[in-house]
Amino acid sequence: MADHLNVIERALIDNLRTGTYKTSSGSAAAWTASEVTVFGQFPMPEDVRYPSIIVQMVANGMEEQMMGQNITFGSEDKHGEIYGVGFNIYVTVDTDSVITVDGVGYKERRLLNYLMLNVANVLMDCDLEGSPSTTEVIQRHHSGFMDIGYNPVTETWSSMISMFITFKNDR
Repeated sequence: MADHLNVIERALIDNLRTGTYKTSSGSAAAWTASEVTVFGQFPMPEDVRYPSIIVQMVANGMEEQMMGQNITFGSEDKHGEIYGVGFNIYVTVDTDSVITVDGVGYKERRLLNYLMLNVANVLMDCDLEGSPSTTEVIQRHHSGFMDIGYNPVTETWSSMISMFITFKNDR
């Protein structure tokens, strides 16, 4: 049985760490792993480093069941369904966070805007089917960023995006 949920979660985290997305001339990186910290779960308060991206799996389950669960892939008959997994992805920067973009230091709200756009680019371009995985992704949807705001107590800007991915689950 393939480990689809962990394969997809790991691919999202790995791609967000590199900040790599596709361009018309190949690919580009919006940041390096040393500029943005990506967490696979909410970190302990003493472990938080900014700017940060937190990937949280929030749901998974059957999206669509095949008639009688019988499906055919080429010459193989299997049982399966379309399965889905949902994530909330948080982007947070503090007042000291800076990333230099084209020679200009981006801070606070400008940095948050830059990260939101590029997180969306990475999420939509992330290769979720690469080797050694056999995960066949059907669709991916993201909600767009919401809950964008500033917290004066922690002096942080933050936002959240929800993403749902469906894939073939065969057995």
